[in-house]
Amino acid sequence: MSDNLLEAEALLVQLPDAVTRRRLGERLGEAVTVLKSADAQITRIQALLETAELLGYGRLPQQREVIDEMIGWARRAGTSLEEAEDGDRLRRAVDEYKVSFVQAVAALERAIFDQWHTQAMAKFQPLVELGRLLLALNVAKDLGSRLVNCGEAGLASVRIGSATERLSMVRHLLANYQALQEARSTELGDDEVGEFIKALADNRATLAMVTPKVHSWLTSHNALDSIGVTTR
Repeated sequence: MSDNLLEAEALLVQLPDAVTRRRLGERLGEAVTVLKSADAQITRIQALLETAELLGYGRLPQQREVIDEMIGWARRAGTSLEEAEDGDRLRRAVDEYKVSFVQAVAALERAIFDQWHTQAMAKFQPLVELGRLLLALNVAKDLGSRLVNCGEAGLASVRIGSATERLSMVRHLLANYQALQEARSTELGDDEVGEFIKALADNRATLAMVTPKVHSWLTSHNALDSIGVTTR
């Protein structure tokens, strides 16, 4: 057998291993490219889970399922990437990461966004109405403007983009909301006066709610002439 044939035969024996190594190298290159987003995904997930905690998301079974689904795919993708020993397994692991895992994270983010949108409308729209009423009544003007500003910021926050930006905004707004609730309670009280003012802001006040204490409070704040009477 000629030297050329011997060399060709040796190359043929080595070729499957060379192809396997090349394929593995290609998969490794793809994995490195895909996993460049891993740090950003970790930061995103941390922000989402912290936001979920702030909003009480995850207390309902269907909400917990969304969180558990994301966590499950994160574990599966991590284990598959760690244990991949050849090109095919590495390809499947990369696919799990960039498709199933990323989709699970996106689903959690959408769910938390919906939760915040619902809570923001419920919490901050009434603040705007109450603040505007206090300004119109010329009562607690500083509190009125603060309520309006916080309410409008809360309503606008549903348009905040990234998970980390939303976490920062939610944390700030909820703290401000709580502080304003305490200020409202101090200024208006939680008795019939406070209830009447809140009812006015919600457009559900009636003359029956104007107790002597409410009338006295309105008189002392020169607010009687600012309130009109309409029929339902």
